Amino acid sequence: MRIRQLESFVCICELGSITRAAAALNIVQPALGAQISALEDELGVRLLKRGRRGTAMTPAGEYFLVEARKLLAHVADVKKSIKSFAENEKEHLSIGLTGSLSAMLAGTLARELSHLSDSISVQLVEDMSHILRDRVAQGDLDFALAYNVADHKAIRKQPVLREAVFFITSPNSPFGEDKPITMPELTNATFVIPTEKGQIIQLLKEAMVEFDLPLNVAFQIESMDAIKGLITDGTACAVLPFGTVAREVKAGTLIARRIVNPPLTRTLFLLRPVTQFQTRAMHLAQTTIERSIASLAESFAFERID
Repeated sequence: MRIRQLESFVCICELGSITRAAAALNIVQPALGAQISALEDELGVRLLKRGRRGTAMTPAGEYFLVEARKLLAHVADVKKSIKSFAENEKEHLSIGLTGSLSAMLAGTLARELSHLSDSISVQLVEDMSHILRDRVAQGDLDFALAYNVADHKAIRKQPVLREAVFFITSPNSPFGEDKPITMPELTNATFVIPTEKGQIIQLLKEAMVEFDLPLNVAFQIESMDAIKGLITDGTACAVLPFGTVAREVKAGTLIARRIVNPPLTRTLFLLRPVTQFQTRAMHLAQTTIERSIASLAESFAFERID
């Protein structure tokens, strides 16, 4: 059983297709198929079912996927730890943040982590919460701060803060009052949203459905700058985390109104791989991250989870 076979198997399972996995791994499809066939022959069991609609796991394949991820995470940890024995070799740490957290924490974290040691290099990665979760599970990230993530056997998940999500509007709009807004009042607003798959819009939609309230979405735009432009000129409103618009609120071009009755919140989690070997650098990095989290708790947008 080879590491390359495990990586190939996991990639096929995640993409649901040998063709897409071959493209992602930059190898020809017959070679990838041969790798999996050899792995199945060695294990003496079928792992994948090939069909017209793609590739699906057998029950044995579902079990093996969990174990393969554990093995790959362990191999990644061994590689990282063994480098600490090499002279002048820096230990590399990678930390994931969501976009809104990156706006508030990236600069501070980069400065503080850079002072940890001359033997440590740090990379900050920005992505959506569910992608950060998957990358931690795969061992690509040593830590991540992500919201409302589902449980995963390969992840240690620690709730750290609860964040309020805000109704964002222009001072010149009919909603331009600097005070809380109730959920029923949101029915009168015209919304612009980043993406249907975004976590915030899903929170809003679920809340509106729960209270049987209509939601008027007029615009769906990927560009956050374009979204802020529509809000600034009064064309639309949005529901966003405070960190996304902190600069504009401070400058007075946007207003962030807390949503009440009921409040709209999400939970921030600190994620680590279960199989992670805790080096001194990782311990120092975690302490630094936790200190940054504590500073966020002082903001009106966050509250601690005891």
